[in-house]
Amino acid sequence: MSIVELRGPWRVAPIDGDLTRTGADPDLDDAGWPTLELPGHWGELSGFDPAGRAVLHRHRWSTTELAPGDRRWLVLDGVISQADVWLDGSYLGDTEGPHVPAWFDVSDRLGERAEHLLAIEVDAPRPSDGQAKRVATGSLQAGPLAPTDDPGGVWRPVRLVDTGPVTILHRRLTCLRADTARAEIGVHVVLDSAAATDAEVITTVVGEDGRVTRDERRHSLAGGENRLDWTVDIDEPDLWWPAALGRQPMSHVTVVVRVGGRSSDRASWRTGLRTVDVDGLQWRVNGERLFVKGVGLGPQSAHLGSADPRALVADLHRAAEAGLDLVRIHGHVTRDEVYAAADELGLLVWQDLPFVGTYSTSTRELARQETRAIVDRLTHHPSVALWCVHDEPNAAPVPESTTHRRPTGALARHLGRHLLPSWSRSVLDPLLRRELRAADPSRSVILHSGGIPGLTTASATDAHLWLGWRTGTAEDLGPTLRRWPSLGAFLGGFGAQSAALGPDRPDGPTFARAEIEAFDRTTPRAAHTDGDAWAEATQAYQAELIRHQIETIRRLKYRPAGGFCLTALIDAERGGGFGVYDIERRPKRALESLVDAARPVVVIADRPPATSAKGTSLSLDIHVVSDLRRDLGEATIRARATLGDGRVLAESCWSGRIMADDVAFIAPWTIELPDETGVVTLDVELDAGDTVVSNRYRTVCVDPAEIPSRRRGRRR
Repeated sequence: MSIVELRGPWRVAPIDGDLTRTGADPDLDDAGWPTLELPGHWGELSGFDPAGRAVLHRHRWSTTELAPGDRRWLVLDGVISQADVWLDGSYLGDTEGPHVPAWFDVSDRLGERAEHLLAIEVDAPRPSDGQAKRVATGSLQAGPLAPTDDPGGVWRPVRLVDTGPVTILHRRLTCLRADTARAEIGVHVVLDSAAATDAEVITTVVGEDGRVTRDERRHSLAGGENRLDWTVDIDEPDLWWPAALGRQPMSHVTVVVRVGGRSSDRASWRTGLRTVDVDGLQWRVNGERLFVKGVGLGPQSAHLGSADPRALVADLHRAAEAGLDLVRIHGHVTRDEVYAAADELGLLVWQDLPFVGTYSTSTRELARQETRAIVDRLTHHPSVALWCVHDEPNAAPVPESTTHRRPTGALARHLGRHLLPSWSRSVLDPLLRRELRAADPSRSVILHSGGIPGLTTASATDAHLWLGWRTGTAEDLGPTLRRWPSLGAFLGGFGAQSAALGPDRPDGPTFARAEIEAFDRTTPRAAHTDGDAWAEATQAYQAELIRHQIETIRRLKYRPAGGFCLTALIDAERGGGFGVYDIERRPKRALESLVDAARPVVVIADRPPATSAKGTSLSLDIHVVSDLRRDLGEATIRARATLGDGRVLAESCWSGRIMADDVAFIAPWTIELPDETGVVTLDVELDAGDTVVSNRYRTVCVDPAEIPSRRRGRRR
């Protein structure tokens, strides 16, 4: 078996009337066309604008002679988003979908001449805003995390693959179950045989410790496609764990197909052996319960095919360094190097299918093909822990245009529209869930993200509430979850946009996907003297909202919360966005808040109001949350309130045992506020010997007349 990638240079040109007729002609003079290396995207070329037209890609190469009885295949691993293919002026066929590979048997065609011309016409129509989509590009072209650049192109390799008479067209490896005594892996292959023959299939598993498991089988193959499934048992496996729970040992699995005593084709995977159960968005890995702290990762570039894989992997290191357990690959499937890095880092992956918003009924078959192809690509990765079929199939449950300040009633009305059936939610999503469960029985499947748990679906979903951004205030999260506990099963769809600092900063919320009304409510531009001051204010607001809402959901750990997933790690555009890093990977103020709120051990007080009436009392509950797998033992918790001039207003101290992986309610803390205006700083600290953590809050004492009557508190 040999593989040759046809990287380049490729000549590219937008399709016009003449090229429609002559574009595949080997004698066409294309010497003056721009060149592009593949995998690649035409959006990388300066000044190249196809103006909505398809783009013709042409490449010339010389081939080597094929051994007798061997086969040669032309393989397109993925285009964005549909293509027609010609070889030496003859039409081979078409392909559609970023993840569906196309295999063309060219064994007989390539011997006719020494030099060859491959022509690929690629079209990447951009879906219209608000319209049902017909392309499976997900968040590459739709949603708040979509890049602004054109993603069109041949984003995965174009290859020439030489095999023997039997070729592995499709392959899939799945860890079906694993514990300390035994692991079971499942292998699925589709073998294309040039003629009826007998074949030997040998599976070898080599563990990180060097132990070898071998399985040999003989099969009688028919001419054409043959589907084979088998399992291999591995005794006493070295289990893969998320970083918070243990090590990440990896195994190497190889499948070799032999015909007549000679290797005809082979497939290999690097995998980890583990079991992940996600029930009601409560997570268990190898039987161990885990409160999952995560962040969304939108397309890291519109041009993923040509992006530097080291830069993509660096984003995963940023997530791991922030103390997170999970990344959600939001609305798309990224480069293979990213998943391999997640395996090595012990990061869990919440994997979305590439469906965001509403879709046309014509996408049914394409969606099924995309789903099967994605499963084939990703099931061997131990980090991939959960499938999610669809993000917000009825669009955002809380629209960006809402101007309501309070969630009661208004939030329920907005969420209520997700009770209505739609083709995307009621037909497409269940269809794709069946495809996922049939292809990969080892993983849990979420029907869609952004629903209403217990109302819009019988299965679990993460609620997208957007409190403090698109509706209500950040402080509304706690009261909302007390009234509607099922919304707290998993906190997704939260955060706020903020403007980037530096030379690319806009003077106001004018970047392409800025949610203007949310900015006008939370940090209006008119309230700040200049753009720098406004940008700083947006970052401060984002940081405080993230900190408060993560602290709120962590206090509900396992009762009922299984975790959280902040909307975005990285901004999607230069002006700003939902990320805690801007598009140049410069940290925003929210990064520090995320790191602090996600620490393994935190001491938390209720968030005090921004302003409090002077001369009243303030009562805050104090909790300690520990994600450590060991008891902290005897701990001391201290709380102190000080006025801006340093005067101590209140001090309290408590002690007790903090258990492993638990939430401990410490006590209510009451502070008598002074009869004067000023900033009151509230410090809480936990001291458990080798573990010391602290937290700080502030409130400003003002005249009672400046406080709404419902919040004036109890006058002493």
